Amino acid sequence: MEQKKGRLVSVILPAYNVANYLDDCLESVISQTYINTEIIIVDDGSTDDTAGKADDWLSKDDRIRVVHQKNGGLSAARNTGLRHAQGEFILFVDPDDRIDESLIFKCMTLLNDDSVSLVHFGYRLIDENGLLREKNFPDTLANTDELLPAILSDKIPSHSWQLLCRKELYSDITFPEGHKAEDLATTYKLIAKAKKCVVLPDCLYEYRVRSSSILGELELNHTKALKYYEDELLAFHEMIDWAVVQKREDYAVAARNNMMRHLFYHYKHLLALDDAQGADWICMQIKEELKSLFLRRMDPLNKVRSFMLKLNFLGLFYRLNNLLEKNVKKILHKI
Repeated sequence: MEQKKGRLVSVILPAYNVANYLDDCLESVISQTYINTEIIIVDDGSTDDTAGKADDWLSKDDRIRVVHQKNGGLSAARNTGLRHAQGEFILFVDPDDRIDESLIFKCMTLLNDDSVSLVHFGYRLIDENGLLREKNFPDTLANTDELLPAILSDKIPSHSWQLLCRKELYSDITFPEGHKAEDLATTYKLIAKAKKCVVLPDCLYEYRVRSSSILGELELNHTKALKYYEDELLAFHEMIDWAVVQKREDYAVAARNNMMRHLFYHYKHLLALDDAQGADWICMQIKEELKSLFLRRMDPLNKVRSFMLKLNFLGLFYRLNNLLEKNVKKILHKI
């Protein structure tokens, strides 16, 4: 194990109603082989026993600090953590997830090179009981010029917890309080600002898939789902505007196609849920966005989807596709 001599890393846990998972997460954080860390738990007005469990940890490890605040959402909790962070480096960990014991050590080995500003790594999906579901290995990209387009085009997901970076990158970047799709609105800015990014080919983070998570709630709450989609569209438009200001038409095209893929996916998903109101709203947004897009700049699949939509055939196709997928799952389940 490393002695406490490396540069300080601030690990920020924005916690809201995660009492059942907080201990498991913190065990993985305090077990890091790189030990020069401060661990900041931001209790975002939890209504379960999260606050009490967080306070219990103060006597277990002197690296832990707890901040209690009124509920403001994930962005507000992350921003609070950033304001309290004293480390030179930042790692966000969702407190219902876990991290590999070597995560910080492997990242800091690369960040000891002062030319490197950010390290991106892969992750594993686990279920609510902590059992492995699948692995998501990152592309072994070498620098910002390759990583940024991959993020903008969604070839690599925009997860704030999937990177460890210098705190200075956050000097003029904050998470959008009052809005969802926080990672989409933020990660590309960090990568664009970094002097050099390095990608680790290892899956070092364990993301827990659970029904009560933010994304899980979207399937159950129509109003929250539409609010999320509105915020996601806002984040995409900001991304596109940023690319235009940077005079990078290739970035703008990648972001526009990414936005359209998300909209078409949401349309198909809402049809699968028999949410006619939501599907109609998404369809309207797609038609509105298509007014300002040049067909020649769309990727092939988005072109096909757009033509099918104009022919009023896409909705029927998605319904048939969803029905087929549902029946296939039933057959496979019986086997």
